[in-house]
Amino acid sequence: MVEKFIDIVDEEDNVTGKATYEEIMDKGLIFRAANVFVFNSKGELFVHKRSRNLSTFPGMYDVKMGGIVDSGESYDEAAVRELKEESRIENIELEFLFTFKFRSSKYKNNRKVYKCVYDGDITLQEEEIEEGRFMTIEETKKLIEEGKVSESAVEVFKEYLRKRKTL
Repeated sequence: MVEKFIDIVDEEDNVTGKATYEEIMDKGLIFRAANVFVFNSKGELFVHKRSRNLSTFPGMYDVKMGGIVDSGESYDEAAVRELKEESRIENIELEFLFTFKFRSSKYKNNRKVYKCVYDGDITLQEEEIEEGRFMTIEETKKLIEEGKVSESAVEVFKEYLRKRKTL
């Protein structure tokens, strides 16, 4: 298997090198990620449960599709790729919403967050996602209050709610 590299970036999002995911996690380096909120035309958000087999946030709910930006890939390209991989949604317009710096004791990444409106069938990537459905914003907030949503998803969702009034 070919080893996959991820760009290492600084606080201003300038590429400073590249490393494997394991190296980035071991050294606490900053990397890039792209996230997509999938809404339906009723304004409900697609929320899914992460596989229990994943190394990050296993069995937790997530409010976004997305993942790590590969080395040499743009945020836009990663958002399109990850959305297709995780949901089979493709050929859809993504609206850029905001940039976001996620920092925790374990993860450090710079993100670009997008949204799309989609009313078709969603075919989930079984290796990464156990189940999912569209939920109202209030239902999503309740899941968060119950502690069932991954830390990074909570932070990005809160930022979305803060910025929603100005978007």
